[in-house]
Order: sequence, then C-alpha cells, then structure tokens
Amino acid sequence: MKLKDAIEEFLLELDIRGASDGTKTTFRNALNIFNDFVGEIELKEIKAIHIKGFAKFNKDRGLKQKTQNIYISAIRALYTYLIEEEMVTKNLGFSVKLLNATDKKEIEVFTNEEIKKLTKYKRKFNIKESPYIAVRDNLIINFLLDTGCRNHELTNLKRNDIEDGYIFFKVTKNSKPRIVPISKKLKKNMLKFERAKKEHFEKNGITNKMQDYYFLSKSGGKLFTSNIGQVVHKACFGLDIPEHKAYPHNFRHTFAVNMLKNTRDVYLVSKLLGHCNINITEDYLKGITKLDIIELAKGYSILDNLEKGGK
Repeated sequence: MKLKDAIEEFLLELDIRGASDGTKTTFRNALNIFNDFVGEIELKEIKAIHIKGFAKFNKDRGLKQKTQNIYISAIRALYTYLIEEEMVTKNLGFSVKLLNATDKKEIEVFTNEEIKKLTKYKRKFNIKESPYIAVRDNLIINFLLDTGCRNHELTNLKRNDIEDGYIFFKVTKNSKPRIVPISKKLKKNMLKFERAKKEHFEKNGITNKMQDYYFLSKSGGKLFTSNIGQVVHKACFGLDIPEHKAYPHNFRHTFAVNMLKNTRDVYLVSKLLGHCNINITEDYLKGITKLDIIELAKGYSILDNLEKGGK
C-alpha cells in the first residue's frame, strides 16, 4: 500500500469516528504535505529518517513551533490507526519529540465592554429577510459566550439535546459528551429564538428533516461552521471590535477566562469545556491579566485570614 492510500483510509476512518471538521482538515493538510515531502513511496518503505527529515523541513521553512507539533501529531495519529489495522507494527511518529512550544500566541479575549456590546448585537437585514435571522444571530453570539461551545458543537446541536436547565453537547472534539447549564438570560434569549423560528417556518411553509437541528438557516437547512464564522465576523465588524478577535473560538477563550476568574476552579472549568487534560485548561490562564491576578488574590492573604481559621 502506498502512503497516500493509507492517508485516505485514515481520513475516512476519522469521518466514521465523527471527528470534527477542523480536525479532519488539519490532519488532511498536514498528511498531504508529508506525502508530498516523501514522494511516491510504499508505506513499508517509510523509515524514521523520513519523519526526522520532515520535521527539519518544517523547522527550516519557519513554521511556528505549535504548527510543527501539529504536523508530527498528525503522523502519530496516522500510525496509531495503522497499528490498529495491523498494517505496521511501530509508530514512527514518535521518532521525533514534540517541541516545548515557546512561541504560543497570547490569548486576548473580549473585554467586558465588548461582551456587553456583543450580547446586544442585532444584525441589520433588508426587507426580503425574515426577523428570524436577526434573532438567530443574536442567540448564536450569546450562546457562544455563555456555553463556551466549539463551532461544530453549536452547528450539530439538536433540539432534543436541550433539557430543562442544561445543554447536552454530544458531538464534541474528543467524542466525550459534556453538560453545560443554561443561565436565566440565555434561557430568555432561547425562548425568543424559538418563537421567531416557529413563526418563520410556519409563515413560509418550511418543513425539513433538518429541523431536528436547533440552529437552522433561513430555508430550514443545517448550518455549517463557516456560517458561524460569518455571523461572528459580521457582528464584530458592526460593533467595531478588532478583527484579530473576530473568530468563533475566541468566544470559547472568553468563556474559559471569565469562568476561571469567577469560580477560581480550574477543575470545574476543565469539565465545562470538555477538556481531557487539565493542562489544556491551564493554557487559558494566559488570558488572565496582572490586574486580574491582583483582584483574584484579594481576601486570600494568609496573614489576614489567621484569625478566621480559629485556634
């Protein structure tokens, strides 16, 4: 079997296992570049020297350390699958160590003022469009802020995933379902959206099996992750929020940082975010400023609390 055929089979397996669009795209790009690097070659002919050469190639072309790690992780994932299928016996991806990335981008989340503007966002629409779109887009923005959900978790959310008081995200990055509570303000926005959606579909005679999904297009179709990106970009642009903040995952960053500040509990936030490793959650601590740290530490002085602890 040639390497390119093994890659295609692996990517198909990712699809079967329900991997996110982002994961599939990232792995496809990385592995296709690896295939181009080694050329037309049989899988059994690949050696550790090829992996090491590819790592050097990525370093020499100036890729960020985090990106270099992604390429090696993609190769490791490919070989893990190949071992499962008994096509190979050794994971050559581990012939190269992952870098201790020191060039990670600092997390810059939305400020409180920007959050306030976002929650009140109302998309402008022309006379041909339904008010449903404005209500839907407002809820999408509030939903991202208040649940910390990933882009694809939102697009794959179904009506029966929403219970009284909580949301059950079943389609997640690591395939581990997670639960997030519904706040009172979010519940209010959801009720407005559900009324607008019902009125819009009944008025326009729209019936579609895709209505099992919670967020729908104007014509009743399922939304794609690119649609959410457009909603976010349009909202940030209209509210004069810097473009470098205008991406869906920054709402997740903002959720994480604010939950850490409000709860002071990294384990709880890790569970809410659905992280499989608390180290991932700790990365969000970089979004907490020096002033935040000072405020968080107030009231926790050892000396000031000596008397409170009793004898």
